[in-house]
Amino acid sequence: MAETTTLTRTAPDISCEHCAHAISGALTAIDGVSAVSVDVGGKRVDVEYDARSATAEQIDAALEEEGYPPLR
Repeated sequence: MAETTTLTRTAPDISCEHCAHAISGALTAIDGVSAVSVDVGGKRVDVEYDARSATAEQIDAALEEEGYPPLR
């Protein structure tokens, strides 16, 4: 059974739907990530993932690599 965890990060560099699309693509490529929601106006990213397959550090690293460093 999956150990679903929700992680919320603020990423101040989110400015448009293109950003949201890029973030969603980068995060859903991580094994164990089941859902990504990006709030452009709130500059917030919510990620649901299986804690046995993915880590918060992997998610943060993917955001940073994509150009949207999260506030921790």
